[in-house]
Amino acid sequence: MASPSYPHVLIVGGGLGGLTLAQALRKQGISFEIFERDPDADARPQGWAIGLHTMLDDLLASFPGDMPPMEVVNHLVPLDLPAQFIFYDSSKPGARFGVQDGMEGGNKLLRANRHRLRDWLRTNIPVQYGKKATRIEQAEDKVTVHFGDGTRATGDILVGAEGIHSVAREHLLGDKKCRLKKLPIGILVGEVELSGDDMIRQLELAHSAYVTWGKVPSDQQQTVMMFAGLNEVHPDGKSGKYYWLVGWNDDEAASENKPYWTITATQEQMMAIAREKAQQVFDPVFQEIIEKTPVTGMKCPPLIFRDLELEREDIPAGRVTLLGDAAHCMTPFRGEGGVCAMGDSLDLARAIGRLSRGEDTLEHAMASYRDIMLERGVKAVRASRQAFAARRVPEMDNSTSGPRLAWGSPACAIPKEVITL
Repeated sequence: MASPSYPHVLIVGGGLGGLTLAQALRKQGISFEIFERDPDADARPQGWAIGLHTMLDDLLASFPGDMPPMEVVNHLVPLDLPAQFIFYDSSKPGARFGVQDGMEGGNKLLRANRHRLRDWLRTNIPVQYGKKATRIEQAEDKVTVHFGDGTRATGDILVGAEGIHSVAREHLLGDKKCRLKKLPIGILVGEVELSGDDMIRQLELAHSAYVTWGKVPSDQQQTVMMFAGLNEVHPDGKSGKYYWLVGWNDDEAASENKPYWTITATQEQMMAIAREKAQQVFDPVFQEIIEKTPVTGMKCPPLIFRDLELEREDIPAGRVTLLGDAAHCMTPFRGEGGVCAMGDSLDLARAIGRLSRGEDTLEHAMASYRDIMLERGVKAVRASRQAFAARRVPEMDNSTSGPRLAWGSPACAIPKEVITL
């Protein structure tokens, strides 16, 4: 980090977006501090694998030259397989469409293990842990963030990169009601370790991840979707960690008046419903990963999906701004949340760079960043919301003819393959 100079940037949140911003500022020699509420780097799980694609070249060009090779974050290492995502529609047996790295006409694709990615992004970044932001104060020429441990930090710009429950966003919105919206989607999540033939079958379905969906035969108004993904391969190359999500449309999940039933369900109850939903819709080959999951592998408490759309007026062009989930949280159905956060960070670093070189004013730099960020974020929020809806409404579903997008590339037919470990 450079010695304090103008502007000094306070980054609240040490996740993917905050760390990406820190690296891009470090490349430019711009002064910053980065704060994370967790007590240490390994205080909690870092989430599941993330597909990186359209912004890879920009990312590497914007980072310092002392970064380790990016291949270290690849979730398929040590296997020699390209990143691959496959779509399966239960109403169209045999259809297998998707994207993979190296595909003609497609983007460069890298599916990263999130823990490895966060470690990579932390290279030479002095993250200050145990710093939970509690309030923000703005003066004419400075901004100060106060932390729960009684300390505070002052700078010229503050960036709220602390996720869905953002103190920086609350500060900007003031008396306005936060627009976080619960979505009418029930979700159950499981995690399982697989090896040998069990893992081979999953890799043959898709190297990295796949999604399948279909309508409940007894209720054509209800669609069930399943996403299954590889999180990481163990060093032996013959076993690994997987996760899956089963989702279905349910208006009660969006209620703000009472908690959805999954909030109080036991792991046994959640597993029973996951199996029931899968058996109603999916072929046995797709049910297998659920059947292999122990009851203790059910995520408890389960996920509740929310999304958020902000307007330009919500983020004044000033000393406090937002990036990532703090500004535009979304469902994971298109896998764009992390990519959007990292893209926000690169754009913001460029805006701050212009300011530091005297090429722009604070107001104009922050306004131009905000407008780019919101345009990208709102588009991704709506597309992610629609991605589930497209599986409910047949005329919105073009998965067998394309172009359905995954990881920024249009899907095409991908033949089955035989894999050995």
